[in-house]
Amino acid sequence: MTTKRPTADRDSIRDFWEANPVAAARIDAPLGSPEFFAAYDRLRERNESVEFSRRLHEFDRFRGQKVLDVGCGNGYVLSRYADAGANVYGVDITGTAVELTKKRFQLLHLEGDFRVADAEHLPFADQSFDCVTCMGVLHHVADTRSSVAEIRRVLKPGGQLIAMVYHRNSALYRIRFPIDSLVKRKSLQQLVNEVDGVGNRKGDVYSRAELRGLLADFDALELEVGVLQPWMVLPGGNRLVSSRWLQPLERRLGWFLYAKARKPRRRGSNPTSPMRDTR
Repeated sequence: MTTKRPTADRDSIRDFWEANPVAAARIDAPLGSPEFFAAYDRLRERNESVEFSRRLHEFDRFRGQKVLDVGCGNGYVLSRYADAGANVYGVDITGTAVELTKKRFQLLHLEGDFRVADAEHLPFADQSFDCVTCMGVLHHVADTRSSVAEIRRVLKPGGQLIAMVYHRNSALYRIRFPIDSLVKRKSLQQLVNEVDGVGNRKGDVYSRAELRGLLADFDALELEVGVLQPWMVLPGGNRLVSSRWLQPLERRLGWFLYAKARKPRRRGSNPTSPMRDTR
């Protein structure tokens, strides 16, 4: 059975994120100030530790190579690649995000190339990049499959894709949201959208199998699940559930589904093998 995916037009997606930069509503500091970036980094690292990010992104591996971040947000990930010596490029659908990324880089005395562009139309030549990252973006774009095809196009043969999407088989989607749907009289789809703020027009979720299908034209696929917090299990979970109790379940029921994959080096290679699914 084919999963029916939510849809939204590109303009409405852009308008939402222009008015709601990622996590800005949770930060009590002027947008783009040093205090803003410090607060954002603390929020980010509650979900993804510094050690986890280093393992996932392998920042040092891409020293001297070209890295593109699709949906660069405020430059958190991209600045780590730049600091490790990569030649970095960032695109985002909103001018606000691009300006925030530029500001972060200025504060850190780093260099990069940043452009307003959508993921379905990347302004780069074929086979331009050694690595493309796309963290928490593919489930929001207007046309996810076209975005994946564009990422594959701009990757060099053997180039690395690193991505994160929301996990369908998570505690949040399978347990907490059905409870909230009954109590708040909202659809599951509306609740997924509102993870990123009321008014967001598109949020999507993927199972491991669905993400494998989306990335079928890549090989060496590795999947990993993470981020399980008490509030994701039950209303009032922060008071009722210990984070320590959830640790054994995080890699099965977490909200973030990560993928690392490689563009095949030549035609005729098997795009789905080898594949490792870590849990």
